[in-house]
Amino acid sequence: MRAIKPVRMVKAAGVSLLLVLVAAPAPADFKTEWKELIAAARKEGKVVLNAVPGAKMRKELPAAFKKKFGVNLEFVAVRTRAAAQRAIREAATGVLSSDMISGGQSTLARVLYKKGMLAPIKPLLIHPDVKNPAVWKKGKPWFIDGEGQYLLRVVDVVVPVAALNRNIIKPGTFKSGKDLLDPKWKGKIASFDPTRPGPGSNIVSHLMRLHGDQFVLDLFKGQKVKRTRNRRQLADWLAQGRYPIAIALSITEAARLRSDGFNIGFLMPDDTLPAGGPASGVFVLLKGAPHPKAAQLFLNWIITKEGMQLYSDLEGAPTTRSDLDTSKLLIQESVPKPGVKYFDTAEWNYVMKEARKQFKKIKKMLGGGKSRKGKRRK
Repeated sequence: MRAIKPVRMVKAAGVSLLLVLVAAPAPADFKTEWKELIAAARKEGKVVLNAVPGAKMRKELPAAFKKKFGVNLEFVAVRTRAAAQRAIREAATGVLSSDMISGGQSTLARVLYKKGMLAPIKPLLIHPDVKNPAVWKKGKPWFIDGEGQYLLRVVDVVVPVAALNRNIIKPGTFKSGKDLLDPKWKGKIASFDPTRPGPGSNIVSHLMRLHGDQFVLDLFKGQKVKRTRNRRQLADWLAQGRYPIAIALSITEAARLRSDGFNIGFLMPDDTLPAGGPASGVFVLLKGAPHPKAAQLFLNWIITKEGMQLYSDLEGAPTTRSDLDTSKLLIQESVPKPGVKYFDTAEWNYVMKEARKQFKKIKKMLGGGKSRKGKRRK
């Protein structure tokens, strides 16, 4: 009997089979590589992440990672700016104490990325789940940097301009964002300090785009807005009713208040839509990280469906994956609505160019002022 050539057999089976065979992953190769990565990570023993996690995140994420892989996840509770400064000092000595930083985009992009202190993450992503384009809102893992490999965005949240204490301010009170200038709200508004990089400056920049510079000046100066650089303090002021309007309140803190039973609403009129952004959900890997294999293992796992669902549940924020359950999020207002175009505070050109100009303008307009820092969150 004449042998049938392999190519003819493939043709006989149909073109679709050929495509499946070409596109199918090599599970045996991945399993071997994955086992080797886990073994190498266990040998390193731990991965160190600089972030400011909530209490549940600080406890439950390391426990889940340890249980699954036998590798410790150590959180160093420090703000992004301080973490970057320490990384710069340590890099000068050639010895780093941390592997990764999770935080807002501004410092990570304009300081660490610009100084060339980051290692690429994209080449390290090997898990088949994270390579599946169908599970991502952008069709792939969302890197915000121009090169598409250094700043990994895991959170896709919309942040309303202001949160409201509904025991004091009833629904329908604000028909427009400009109603914030009503004299009756004078001395009753607090904000995360917009003269420092972070959520305050992002929201104020958004307001400037929507309503102009004079509106922001009239709001902060005319309404005597109280500033703070402590996220928890801003939330507590809102809950207590001391300041029933809180500009640039973090979604995590808003979720904490709702979980504790406080009646929290948001200012979301049609002329003042929320701004989109990653909140503190941007991960970077430091060049020369002391535990590179453990860091690679964590970065792969955290953006799998399992890891990202846990992260979303603990952070209380929607993510950049499209296949997760968001129905249990306490702040449903933070979930982007399909078809709505939001101003993205993490858009690369904005972060590297326009945001810096806007920030300088904000500092000049509003000045440093006195900012009550409050107690550091434990």
